[in-house]
Amino acid sequence: MVIVADDDRAARVRVSELLRARGLTVVAANSGQKAIDAVRAQQVDLVVLELNMPGMGGIDACKLVKSIANDRFVPVVLLTSMSESSARFLRSTADDHVAKTLEDEELVERLENMIRVKRTHDDVLSARSGRSCASVHESPPELPDHRHFHDRLQSEFDEAQRHLDPLACCIVAIDEFRTLVSELGSDFVGRILEEVSSRLKHALRATDVAAQFRISEFGLVLPNTRPARALTLADRIVSEIALRPVAWGDTSIELAISIGVGLYPSGSIRTHSELLDAASIAVARARVAGKNRVCVVQQQGYIFRPTLPGAA
Repeated sequence: MVIVADDDRAARVRVSELLRARGLTVVAANSGQKAIDAVRAQQVDLVVLELNMPGMGGIDACKLVKSIANDRFVPVVLLTSMSESSARFLRSTADDHVAKTLEDEELVERLENMIRVKRTHDDVLSARSGRSCASVHESPPELPDHRHFHDRLQSEFDEAQRHLDPLACCIVAIDEFRTLVSELGSDFVGRILEEVSSRLKHALRATDVAAQFRISEFGLVLPNTRPARALTLADRIVSEIALRPVAWGDTSIELAISIGVGLYPSGSIRTHSELLDAASIAVARARVAGKNRVCVVQQQGYIFRPTLPGAA
């Protein structure tokens, strides 16, 4: 089931018909509120939201979808115009954004890719659940979810403000995750996510917080962390994840990651949300810069390149 919400009837019909032509069941809605009502009423594989709908816009509707979904992963894609900045998407909890101006084939492929990611995510959870029932010792405990991450970020930010302590927020992203899903399948992707979780926990201090942020992204909250320490940790994470192949059976794969870092105190950061915004924009810049890059945003953004083999 796919929900398509757009106040523009022509755009709504276009996207709906493209998805129906691929054999998908589509519920069309002309507002963000109606999309939310549809999500509450049934199991959903994808929600497509126009960014600038009147009343409840795409970003606010996305937050509600994620809240309603609770422990389930319900991907949300924002429909945007070509002229709109990706910064608004980065500040949202959406999983992707797609320009309406894309050709039909490319637009529907982007949406179908997100459905494939959703189904792989569900397969991974099912496989993990099966392994947990067989033996609680077969795999490392999962990291907490994005809600725990947001709660800890807010509480640590409040503490940092109160005591004038430094604080860093990082987003660690597995690059080309959709390609991994398509080529390796859900079992190996589940192995990759578990292995990255384990290596992240190994790289952090006891006082640091690691959590699943989005399906292919991990959030880190690093109390009492100044810029030099944040860069040292980022370097260690690249070493732990990108320089050690993930093996499963006869298959071994080298991962590439991107890391975005936001730092407090900074003149432009006054809330925990703005600190997360900085890390989100930084990880997007790191992805553009090349493989295994780290971007730090404080007074201004800049790219830090770990001196590691294979960094592009």
